[in-house]
Amino acid sequence: MKLPIKSVNERNLGSDAANRAVQEMIGLQRRLFERHRRIIENNEQAASPGFARYRNAYRRAVADYREESGFGALCDAIAASRVAFVADYHTLRLAQTTFCKIIKGVAHQVDNLCLALEFVDEAYQSEVDRYLLGKIKERTFLQRIRYREQWPYDIWPSFKPIFELAADRGYPVIAIDSDSSLPLAERDRRAARRVAAAAELYPDATILVFTGQMHVAPPHLPAAVQRSFVHRGMPEPNRVIVYQNAEEIYWKLARRRREGVEVVRVDEESYCVNHTPPVVQQLSYLHWVQFDQDLLDFGELERTLRSLIVSLGKFLRLPVGEEAQKVRVMMPGDLDLLEALEEGKLAEMERRRVLAQVEAEQSAFIPALNLIYLATLSVNHAAEEAAHFVKHAVCGVHPPTNYKDLFYFHVLHEACGFFGSKIINPKRKTDHTGKLRQTVARSRKRKGKRKAQEIAAAFALDHLAWERGGTAPSASARSLARPEVFVAAAHILGYILGDRLYYGLTKGEIPKKTIRRLFLKPLDGPNEALDTYIELSEEVRGVKIPRRI
Repeated sequence: MKLPIKSVNERNLGSDAANRAVQEMIGLQRRLFERHRRIIENNEQAASPGFARYRNAYRRAVADYREESGFGALCDAIAASRVAFVADYHTLRLAQTTFCKIIKGVAHQVDNLCLALEFVDEAYQSEVDRYLLGKIKERTFLQRIRYREQWPYDIWPSFKPIFELAADRGYPVIAIDSDSSLPLAERDRRAARRVAAAAELYPDATILVFTGQMHVAPPHLPAAVQRSFVHRGMPEPNRVIVYQNAEEIYWKLARRRREGVEVVRVDEESYCVNHTPPVVQQLSYLHWVQFDQDLLDFGELERTLRSLIVSLGKFLRLPVGEEAQKVRVMMPGDLDLLEALEEGKLAEMERRRVLAQVEAEQSAFIPALNLIYLATLSVNHAAEEAAHFVKHAVCGVHPPTNYKDLFYFHVLHEACGFFGSKIINPKRKTDHTGKLRQTVARSRKRKGKRKAQEIAAAFALDHLAWERGGTAPSASARSLARPEVFVAAAHILGYILGDRLYYGLTKGEIPKKTIRRLFLKPLDGPNEALDTYIELSEEVRGVKIPRRI
């Protein structure tokens, strides 16, 4: 039965200000999404012939939806079909978790299932069979299917539960991937032949095909499967297509304040499951591109942040108490961010600063709202903001008004943040003088206006030289009048200090009580932040930083 979609005017969406806030957040998300899309396509197959046409066919297929639905209706439709195509976003764990959920939901209604997975190249079908029968161990299986060579990111932990489910229930698994250098249409044709062959081999099974999101658009793999069935003398199969987190559908739901709807019906044969904002979904990929493999599970954000806060508090023996349970966590996909800023009655300048950080894809702790905003799924970012929260919880955050005091106040807060992130991820790195000199040298060779990060690097080098007895960086200090340079310079100096504090502690050269004092100091009195910075810099000057690869 078709569910009526009420117009925006028919819904109780709250005040006009709240609606404007949602529209503003959707606009911001779209800008981030397009920026990420260009990076991803440049890194993937965008240069392959026909890619733009292939992508546009997918985008047309998910440009709108017909009605709100539910997970039960989705499983009913799959159970009544011969072949179901489920979209995968390889680096997003929730995408694979959702596929497992679909398998379990459909299994209650059908006697036989067959899983066709893009995860393994068709050339290694025999190894899939051996692994499911327990004839080879996991390590051998991954070696024989050339997992490390095939996948640039480590997605096996997310796919392993699918194989375990198949082995436990006796479901056959069909490998349908092929050479990634082939044209997309040829890869679809090869996968389709594998699906049709599986249909002959398992005539009573419902086939669940799990493959990359663009492949499941109707003109792509589904159309190729229809042709392969006919070629083998079988009738065209009735089918269902399941998309995940399609961006236009998400934004249309969001405009109606219905972004929490789990499943919508796209058309007669298609559904879309919504569990992750599209921008956050992209971030799961971008982190792999940037070799940051320590990623948070989007579905566990708040619990993870609270756990990090408690862990840091216990490590430093700081009285975080129940404060950790009150923190809120938001990401680029949260449409309520602007409403939270309005409810918190932030000053307009502070509100603009937060939104500028969001658009610049920077994480932040906003004390007035007891809110951690994460621009990414990175554990490093989460741990850093958790440390900022701990600092606030134990001594409050009241920035001084004097400009010099304010600068060192921020430097020391960045030192606390970086130190905290090193406790969680000891492999995290930051740039010291060698890299800063390279940055400054490159900027001098390049003609034109210097970037804020380059100006900040030059200031930091002057400042570090002054700490060792050189001339005070009075000339370059004028550059701190630019807010973006102020922030970048505070980050550089704070990260360097935080790095040295970490290695000083782990090498036994700095006692833990020194770090505790830093977290407990309000740093809001005249010259307090500067004096504390100089004192700590002296204390860590002899600490050796390990060589970096």
